[in-house]
Amino acid sequence: MIRLLITSFLLTTSINTQAQPQEYLDWKDGRLERLTQPHGWLSLVGLEWLYTGDNRIGAAADNDIVLSHGPDYLGNLQLSADSSMRFVPVADSGIMANGEPLADTIDVFADTSEQVTTEFTIGSFLFYVVERDKMAFRIKDARAPTRIDFKGLDYFPYDPDLRIVARFVPYEPAKIIPTVNVLGVLNDSLSPGRLEFNIAGKSYSLDALDSDNAYYMIFADRTNGRSTYGPGRFVYTDGKVNEQGEVVIDFNKAYNPPCAFTAYSTCTLPPRQNRLPVFIEAGERKYANSVY
Repeated sequence: MIRLLITSFLLTTSINTQAQPQEYLDWKDGRLERLTQPHGWLSLVGLEWLYTGDNRIGAAADNDIVLSHGPDYLGNLQLSADSSMRFVPVADSGIMANGEPLADTIDVFADTSEQVTTEFTIGSFLFYVVERDKMAFRIKDARAPTRIDFKGLDYFPYDPDLRIVARFVPYEPAKIIPTVNVLGVLNDSLSPGRLEFNIAGKSYSLDALDSDNAYYMIFADRTNGRSTYGPGRFVYTDGKVNEQGEVVIDFNKAYNPPCAFTAYSTCTLPPRQNRLPVFIEAGERKYANSVY
């Protein structure tokens, strides 16, 4: 039933596909597939802060973390003062850890650990510990209303003029960029360089962050809060800098952060220098249910 509902939503995505490069259409298909998968961002239903000591989880009302459905008692995550964690499962609850049935107490590793993140699954739920200044359970549910009632994505018409060749200006050494997320937590991110480019004859630049095969930018523009998501959007470059010192930014691939779809994500906001005084009318528009 869930698969049929999501399939119908995929068919409602609104945009004329004429004059759109196949590579761009493939990107949109991949974006939608990742978003709508059973435990993609649309399934995020909780960010439950953990406290030193016992953190019991299950559907029963006397748990510290109460799930909307499922077994009454799943187990107890024990958080120590040194941030080490152990999970004590309830016998025969059916809970699994990293794909294996869980019967004995195990060590638990958060998403910031050098160890593999411990992922728990039970029924339609997946949850794991994230460190966002302090520890929290991030809880995903394939049955989440945000996933089942997904309205599809809406895009500006494809604009070839907003697929831009930018000049990469490296920072040597890498520049420390203070960023803040929606929780108000400050972080320092390293920028390998800035991207300089022109739009309609005017010059702009964005500080880039690094990833494996591209750079990415968290940016804002004058469409935010009007036709696009209020706090800003993300965009990746098409690959990395070439021998001529150039890299492509395709603003047609600008997309909404997870916070556009769920109240439980911890999105990073655009740094001040990445707020562009121009309308970037390309990429994803404001999501149908967004209040921003």
